[in-house]
Amino acid sequence: MKKYGEATESKGKNYPIVPVALTLLFALLFVSVMRTSIFGQVNGETHLLFEISFLLLLAMVAEVAVVYLKQPSVVLLLVLGVLVSQSFVDAFWPWLSGTFPIFPKVIPHFISDGAIVQVFGQLGAIFILLKVGLHVKFRSVFNAENALVATLGVAIPFIAGYAYALWSGGGSAYALFLGASFTATSVGITAALLREFKLMETRFAEVILGAAIIDDVLGLLVLSFVSVFSSGSADLGPMAPIVFNAAVFLVGGVLAGRYFVRNFIDRNEMDYRNLLMVLSFAFVYAYLAEYIGLSSIVGAFLAGIILNESRHLGKIEEKTDVLEMVFAPIFFISLGMLVDVQALMKFIVPILMITAIAIVSKLAGCGLGSLLIKLRARESAIVGVGMVPRGEVALIVGLIGLTKGVLDAEQYTIIASMAFLTAFLMPFLMQPLLSSQKAMK
Repeated sequence: MKKYGEATESKGKNYPIVPVALTLLFALLFVSVMRTSIFGQVNGETHLLFEISFLLLLAMVAEVAVVYLKQPSVVLLLVLGVLVSQSFVDAFWPWLSGTFPIFPKVIPHFISDGAIVQVFGQLGAIFILLKVGLHVKFRSVFNAENALVATLGVAIPFIAGYAYALWSGGGSAYALFLGASFTATSVGITAALLREFKLMETRFAEVILGAAIIDDVLGLLVLSFVSVFSSGSADLGPMAPIVFNAAVFLVGGVLAGRYFVRNFIDRNEMDYRNLLMVLSFAFVYAYLAEYIGLSSIVGAFLAGIILNESRHLGKIEEKTDVLEMVFAPIFFISLGMLVDVQALMKFIVPILMITAIAIVSKLAGCGLGSLLIKLRARESAIVGVGMVPRGEVALIVGLIGLTKGVLDAEQYTIIASMAFLTAFLMPFLMQPLLSSQKAMK
């Protein structure tokens, strides 16, 4: 007959079998669900949750890889975005499954709804530029020196794109649109790199951000000019409302925003209600900028500059960190996912030529402007490279040209690929410059 203590000990030895079995069953369930989600036909809200979890997992993988590969997280997120893009998977998976039988023949679909990813990516870009704006003073952005850099950064790329299109046999309308796609800058990636290297407080960082905002306005005017002349009209009347709206938004927005921050946000303590008011303020500015034809990140950046004067600045930064942490990685992954690998292979020569001209012309224009305002040679190179990404601005130009019938599908694909390549390549060009600049501090 067993004693009471012996029975208790025996049960204690058998008890771990239950949690081990449940753990193994969960592991099997997890593998089965993941396989069905990637290779099966799971749609709707269920797959949306998988996609969000998958994107956040990629962001975590990138953060871990930063330690081992010693590369900026922005670069790794862009690369991961390309690797999980459907165009890359469609091109690469047949070879992979044919070479290694362990991989299924069925082509996986990591992301089914690209529109959802783009929405989350856009939120990431807004939070990145909002956070950047929180570190920038208004007068350091809107001044004559930055306007000079922006003007040269618009004029020289436009001339280069226009001249190349004519030289390669394109018509004048195509030349106008290609030149316009070279003008404006998308600085979401540049701003994130500057923050990662802790160089946001430098003069050249202020020049990049200020010139990018100004050349976004100038790029909008160029696009309006191109749209008018490509239709055969010489009437510049439609440009007047664009100039007026941009001026009202930039000048009136600052005055109204300061009043709002002083009389509403700063009068209350920074609790969750006031945080919602801050976020609403930023998103209203992003929406207004997008509505009048500027980029939403311009509005978010302007809101950040205005909030820089709030007495709650420190708490605003602290409470918005988690939002940037969640959404910013998806922004960079989404940019990588937009690279059309098959289009790159099909039109590789014209895409590489146009991308090279886009990079060199922006580097020349903004770099020359930076030298004229007395920045050092390395700092001028950083400004030039930092202004290279065209991003969504060039896509908008190409889309307008396509809908007007000025561009054909091939020309649009080339411009879109140039936009993605300039955004993708910039971190690789920027990293050595920032590393050497930081080493000199």
